[in-house]
Amino acid sequence: MRSDTKDPAASLRHVPPREFVGARKALAERLARSGRTAEARQVARLPRPSPVVWALNHAALAKSRRLSDLIEAVDRLRGAQLGQGDPRAATAGYRAVFDDVVKAAREALQEHGTKVSPAVDRRLRGSLLAAVVDRGLRRDLAAGRLTAEHDEPGFSVLSQGPMPAEMVRDRPVKRSGPSPAAERRAREQAEAAARRAAKVDAQAAQRAAREASRAATALDRTARQKERAAQAAERRVEALRATLREHEARSAALRTAADAARQAHGRAAAAARRSAPQ
Repeated sequence: MRSDTKDPAASLRHVPPREFVGARKALAERLARSGRTAEARQVARLPRPSPVVWALNHAALAKSRRLSDLIEAVDRLRGAQLGQGDPRAATAGYRAVFDDVVKAAREALQEHGTKVSPAVDRRLRGSLLAAVVDRGLRRDLAAGRLTAEHDEPGFSVLSQGPMPAEMVRDRPVKRSGPSPAAERRAREQAEAAARRAAKVDAQAAQRAAREASRAATALDRTARQKERAAQAAERRVEALRATLREHEARSAALRTAADAARQAHGRAAAAARRSAPQ
């Protein structure tokens, strides 16, 4: 696990979802034992990332060159939609590299025991598309720091017409920083907090560790409940689709039988007319 000196949560960003809860608990307990109780509580409250977010961050770091290619392909496609290039070639290039990144994310999930259902695949594609067309999210994804899933934009990158400007506009960057006096006060406060934390005895550290453990368990329980609910909803949708297909098949069979019956009746009536005495 990576050093947690500056950002204790940084080491958890690359932990697979199935291992996240155990790693979070171990880190919170280690921080609590070392007297860093505030950071232990902060770590214990960190939510487990969804499989989609983790897989996209993993793919972005493992396939950084392909992600750069994808970002360039999106920019070329945007230029082509504005009349600067061949839209067909730009679209084909975009599709190829987009599918490569999605494939890398799917493989990361499968390697860690997560089944990639059609719903998960749609979430992967929607979040990746939202990230690569928004320059602020691009930076987060490229650094492996995407924190949440995003809905697919309300337009298709492959549709006719230029991308809306708000989807590619750089997010404003705050230029102003804290004053030297504010920095000094913040530094003094941090030093004072560090001195207070150093005085925390073993009993207080144990209490913090227990609190962190309980918080981690509660978060994990909530996440499991949400995942089970989503899986149950997917199963209901699939069951309804199967029922619909069964009804359609029965309806087709009944129509075929009715047509055959009408034809048989017609033949019988014709035969009866021919055999009737003149």
